[in-house]
Amino acid sequence: MSEHADPAHGRPSRRHEVGDTHLEGRGAVVVVVSSSAASGTAEDRCGPLLRDWLRGRGLDVTLRVIPDGPEVLELLRNLTSASGPAAPRFVITTGGTGLNSDDVTPESTARVLERESPGIMHALWSAGLQKTPTAVMSRGVAGHTGQTFMVNLPGSRGGVKDGMTVLDPLLDHISAQLEDVHGHGEDRSVTRSAQGEVVPAAVPESPGHAERTDVPGHDAAPAAGTVGARVPAAAASSSDDDAAPGAEPSAGEVLLALVTTDPLDAAEAQRAVQHPRCGAVVGFSGVIRDHDGGKDGVTALEYSAHPSAGEVMRDVVGEIASAHPDVRLWAAHRIGALAVGDSALEVAVAAGHRREAFEACAQLVDLIKERVPIWKRQSFEDGQHNWVGLDA
Repeated sequence: MSEHADPAHGRPSRRHEVGDTHLEGRGAVVVVVSSSAASGTAEDRCGPLLRDWLRGRGLDVTLRVIPDGPEVLELLRNLTSASGPAAPRFVITTGGTGLNSDDVTPESTARVLERESPGIMHALWSAGLQKTPTAVMSRGVAGHTGQTFMVNLPGSRGGVKDGMTVLDPLLDHISAQLEDVHGHGEDRSVTRSAQGEVVPAAVPESPGHAERTDVPGHDAAPAAGTVGARVPAAAASSSDDDAAPGAEPSAGEVLLALVTTDPLDAAEAQRAVQHPRCGAVVGFSGVIRDHDGGKDGVTALEYSAHPSAGEVMRDVVGEIASAHPDVRLWAAHRIGALAVGDSALEVAVAAGHRREAFEACAQLVDLIKERVPIWKRQSFEDGQHNWVGLDA
């Protein structure tokens, strides 16, 4: 039951608009619920992620860090006590949604909501379950009071990234409905990656299919088990064969940027980047080993990818191409079940000279591991398993 008596307080009369923007200039508050972050004994890594994302959508964002416990309800009451333009359009919390005795964020939020939006939470749980079974332990709620929409996200960076992916294409539509705008936003085909780039929502021909870049040895047809999209002309440079004689390319050539379930072949990758003008070909193979983190007995790994992984991979490879105009790049990350000895990542770089080839290859591998949202579940001989990368 909400503490607000009037479900429609502060709302304007109904309007009908199409294609209007309902985020610019509205306010948003990110609430980090963490006793350790509030006391300064731990670094908060979730709040800045949410703040930067919301600012990128045109919202005026305030970041608050408070401890678990009764302060959560006190703050949420204060934030929702205003009406009209003074009220924040969004209040997004992170943390305090688990089963610990002081995890009271969901209960505090429910007390100030007028109406809940359970579909939002179902979408968040579904996205989280693609990475870890513990996603269902989050007890978060979502809904609105007046013209303020509130949602609880987990306190992990992985959970926050999933929340951003689910919520991003909905923000403008939610804001419009809270202003009683009708007929708003029929086309929701544009979303953003977890890193903030605007990308078209994938519409594969069938489950597990997407287009990929034309490279020697690959057909242009969609490849089964791939995540991502064909690298467009704007993202990859034209071939040297089309350039004027003696001219240097304006950016390196992206031959492949792919996340796939197919086995990877180092020799195929290096053949693909070869070119008469390139005197150096460098390859990297990320191979599954039988130990990790000081523990022996790794028997298998299973890689999972965020829905945005293919687009992020394309952006990462394109970034390295822009930084190295004289290189040819091929990169693929495998997902799914892999055994010890299988290759999870293949990168091949060709350049005029060895120094640039080595540098571009090292930078590309590091950037893929840093940015592309892929996680792995490791299985050990003793029957135990762990997840790696979920907090990245």
